[in-house]
Amino acid sequence: MESEAKGSVNNPKPSPAATAAAAAAADDPPVPPRAPKISVDPSLRTLTVGPNGVPNDDDAAIEAPVPDVQATTEECFKDFDTNSITHVVIQVSISKQQQIFHQIGYQYTWNFPFPFWHFLGKMVVKALYNDQRDNTELQILSFTAIKNHEFVAFTTSAWRAANTARKAAGVTELPPLNVIEVSFMKPQPGQRLQISWQPARGVFTGRVRLWTELEERRKQSTTVTS
Repeated sequence: MESEAKGSVNNPKPSPAATAAAAAAADDPPVPPRAPKISVDPSLRTLTVGPNGVPNDDDAAIEAPVPDVQATTEECFKDFDTNSITHVVIQVSISKQQQIFHQIGYQYTWNFPFPFWHFLGKMVVKALYNDQRDNTELQILSFTAIKNHEFVAFTTSAWRAANTARKAAGVTELPPLNVIEVSFMKPQPGQRLQISWQPARGVFTGRVRLWTELEERRKQSTTVTS
């Protein structure tokens, strides 16, 4: 996959979180950033900014309730145990994100993607678990982009807890991966937002495994040098 960096001479400098995520995806060949055409609607809310005037990277930047989201999948995946999911890969276009956040009441901002990705992750959790697992949280692992489509990988809180427990027990191998891929449907006025999901194809699972191993090596390197 080609990686498309965000931020340029005319755009704000990427945040530390964006820099870290880009480093995790360093195996992808860089390509020049191509900012899409984003329509601005002055009636929409904008991201909450921090003391430095830059939008927050966390989910506090979007002060809106998570809407009801319906999850659909093929009949052959109905018996898939969603409680065993370890990672989620959201694949979504720039235009689809504009439509989704317009319906939520927010202006989409291309060069500050993390708050929007955080919010998409919260929507996926609500769709899959219907608020029945309050302790489930998706954390951004890494991302890549191909043209106007973004692929964002998340790690579940359950997998992170299992990984921490293994390390405490002296186990060096990572816990097993059980990845799903998620697509957002085109928003329809007056209707609930919808996602479709399925067990991840090999290319997605392989990329998640690579990113996870890179992240673990980065953490080990940080621990050694600190």
